[in-house]
Amino acid sequence: MSDNEQTEFEIHLDQCCDCRQQLEAAAASGDIWASVRDSLQDETLTLEYPGEDDSALDVGTGNEASFSHSSVLNLLAPSDDERMLGRLGTYEIVGVIGAGGMGVVLKALDPALNRYVAIKILAPHLGSSGAARKRFSREAQAAAAVVHDSVIEIHGVAETKGLPYLVMSYVRGPSLQRRLDDTGPLALVEILRIGMQAANGLAAAHAQGLVHRDVKPANILLSDGVERVKLTDFGLARAADDASLTRTGIIAGTPQYMSPEQARGEAVDQSSDLFSLGSVLYTMCTGRPPFRSETSYGVLRRITDEEPRPIREINAEIPEWLCQIVN
Repeated sequence: MSDNEQTEFEIHLDQCCDCRQQLEAAAASGDIWASVRDSLQDETLTLEYPGEDDSALDVGTGNEASFSHSSVLNLLAPSDDERMLGRLGTYEIVGVIGAGGMGVVLKALDPALNRYVAIKILAPHLGSSGAARKRFSREAQAAAAVVHDSVIEIHGVAETKGLPYLVMSYVRGPSLQRRLDDTGPLALVEILRIGMQAANGLAAAHAQGLVHRDVKPANILLSDGVERVKLTDFGLARAADDASLTRTGIIAGTPQYMSPEQARGEAVDQSSDLFSLGSVLYTMCTGRPPFRSETSYGVLRRITDEEPRPIREINAEIPEWLCQIVN
C-alpha cells in the first residue's frame, strides 16, 4: 500500500464506524487492531524550518513528500519576481519547507507586511476528502483559539482551486527533533528553557479546553537558539469534552510520545498531553525516547506495561530533582 493510500485509508477509518468494526472483527483482538491502526496512522506533517540559505528551501531537496511537490507547485500563479517559485494569493512563494501525507508547507513572503510566513496547504489528492478537510480546518481553529507566545500564530485561512491553506508565523530555526538528532542530549539550562515554554504553551491550549494529542519534539520549533519555543501542529487537537474523544479503538498521535490511555485507544484529556511532555523532557535529558521497540506495536505495549529506564542511568549529569519532575 502506498503512503497516499495509507493516509486515505486512515482518514476513512477515522470516520467510518462500520469499517472499523469489520476490521476489528477480522483482527480478532483489540491489541492487534491497535497495532494495525498505529501502523496506518499518518504522522501529522512535521514542520522543519531551515535557515534562509538552507538548501532544503529549494524544490527537490529537503523532506521527501509522499506526493509530488509539483502537484502543489502547479497550483501557484506566476510571479513577477523570477527568484520566486510562484504566487499563492497575495503571497510570493520562496520555497518548500517540508511535506507529509496531509500536505506541504511553503515558505512565503508577505509583500504587504514585508515578512516571511509559512503556508500549509492540503495535499491535492485529499482535496475531495471531507474528513481531511475537516481535520485541516480543526487545526486552524484550534491553533487560532490559543493566543500565547509559545504557540504558533495563525494569520489566516484561505483556499486556492478548492484546496484550503493556513498562513502561519514563520519560525527561522529547527524543530526540537532536528536539534536532538544533531546534538543528542541537551544541557540542563536548555532542557528547562524549552520545557517551561512548551508547558506554558500547553497550559494556554488547555485553558481553551483543547487537548493537543500529538506533543513530540518534531512539533516544538526553536527560534534564537532555545530562547523562543513554539508549539505547533494542532491537526489532532480536539476539545476536551468532544464526544469523539471517548471512542475506543482509535489511536491518534505519535507512538513514542503517547500516554498509556492513548496507546490503549482510550479517551484522552489534558493529562495525556502532560505525559507526552514528560516523554519529551526525558528525550531531551537522554537523547532518546523513553519507550523504544523495533515495531510500533512493541512501543505501545511498553508504554502501557513497562517503566522507562531511569534517566540517571543514561545521563548521570541530570539532577535528581529533574528526574522526579519527569517521572
